[in-house]
Amino acid sequence: MGDQQRGVSWWWVILLPAVVTSTAEAIDPLQLVTAAQESPAQLAEPTIAKPKFGAEGSWRWQILGAYMSDLEGDSQYEFGGGVSWFVVENLSVDLEVEGDFIAQSGGDVWGGAATLLFRWHFIAERTWSLYGDLGSGLIATTAPTPATGTSFNFTPQAGGGVSFDISPDARLMVGARWYHISNANLGETNPGRNSVMAYVMVSFPF
Repeated sequence: MGDQQRGVSWWWVILLPAVVTSTAEAIDPLQLVTAAQESPAQLAEPTIAKPKFGAEGSWRWQILGAYMSDLEGDSQYEFGGGVSWFVVENLSVDLEVEGDFIAQSGGDVWGGAATLLFRWHFIAERTWSLYGDLGSGLIATTAPTPATGTSFNFTPQAGGGVSFDISPDARLMVGARWYHISNANLGETNPGRNSVMAYVMVSFPF
């Protein structure tokens, strides 16, 4: 009996290194480390980063509100929205559509307008910019504006402002413009009106 137990013990002495070696080969430490480092986020499909503000070819949309005064008693309130297309880095073409209320001597009027602008962010940092803009538009009103003018007018305008991020996607734009209304001498009279405009816009990427 004692000889049999010694024989079994010797077999374990012979087989144990082979068992240990086989187990070590089956468990690859490098695979364990790699699996531990891989997370669900790394295994997920990569997300497409949104273009930075002002990137060439990018599009944005915005909502806007404005107040205008001719400093002589007539005032104009405007609300609307628009789109911006950056044709080159930091230079956009903007189309805005607005609704207007004009409080003026001779009777208040309502109107609708469309404006085409070029806007250049001449100082463009990662989270803010300084810009200038220039453009013109058309406005139609329920009665002549100014009161001795016509109900269909042109609206050349120019100004500048500042933009800055208020969230990862939204950018606030605050600016001022010279704003003119006249009918370009297409009516019997062309009194015209020059106003100072102050406005705010919130811009979002498509």
